Amino acid sequence: MKYIFIILIALTLFVSCERSINAEHSKITFKPYFDSAKALSYVKTQTSMGSRHYGSVAHKKVKAFIKEEIESFGYEALSHNFDAPYIKGRSGENIYAFLKGQSDKYIVIASHYDSRSIAEKDKDYSMRDKPIVGANDGASSTATLLELMRAVKKYENELPYSVAFVFFDLEDDGGMIDIEGSDSNILATDWIQGSIAFVSDNIIPKEKIYFGILLDMVGSPDAKFMFESYAHTKYSSLYDNVWRLAQKLGYGNYFHNSHYGFIVDDHTPFIENDIPFIDIIDMGYKYHHTQEDSYDKIDAKTLGAVGVLIEYVLTNPNGVY
Repeated sequence: MKYIFIILIALTLFVSCERSINAEHSKITFKPYFDSAKALSYVKTQTSMGSRHYGSVAHKKVKAFIKEEIESFGYEALSHNFDAPYIKGRSGENIYAFLKGQSDKYIVIASHYDSRSIAEKDKDYSMRDKPIVGANDGASSTATLLELMRAVKKYENELPYSVAFVFFDLEDDGGMIDIEGSDSNILATDWIQGSIAFVSDNIIPKEKIYFGILLDMVGSPDAKFMFESYAHTKYSSLYDNVWRLAQKLGYGNYFHNSHYGFIVDDHTPFIENDIPFIDIIDMGYKYHHTQEDSYDKIDAKTLGAVGVLIEYVLTNPNGVY
């Protein structure tokens, strides 16, 4: 993802959000199917493959692994093959599946599964041109999404809305080339190629999407999930209500009523097409784009907080948006 600070807007939004969300204190009792230990094992499986960057052996392996797991849960694993919109000569494969609910409109839950081919933030300069394992950045959200799919399959035909689960490819190798028009077009970027193509190719018709939630870097024990300011500007009620549920579920230590600034991530193409979408992301993660983004930095409790929250949202979506 591309990270952009917009200070003035963020400061304006801080005040209103603190007032609007902290009013609710009642707790929710919920018995989920989501298994945080199973989610953690999925992180280990992915990181044991090595860096899953474009063109690597591990990138091919993780695609096969995701599809095998999806099929083992009883879903049909579908592929969206695409040419990268802004990286000439590069192609990718988004993986997705559907769970039928009582409505034919979808709640979309998404992650990216690729990892980055360089570690430009590493404190060791000699390691900056080497690919990263991406335990938090890529593996944690993919693991959470897989375990969520297993858990909510038990609600098939009972959920108020159908669900689309999407694993995006070619998200994390941005910032490598100059893109013409990037100053005036937020989607003119070499980041988020999979989600740009997915929305552009109309894989799920716009009118069929109720809302969406992106998961990205959801495994750190010290995670602080704050609002992505662009999404909050456009869809503040969706963001505020999800955060309110997180706090009622007892996860207020992870979900904070403040802003990161603007982040170009896999939710951005949906927002640019007027589709309500928010981003659960820990942009304060100190090992972001370094060689230290490894399996030992991941906590099952954080994966569980995010997974249980999304399970609750899917089973109780009324009033979320």
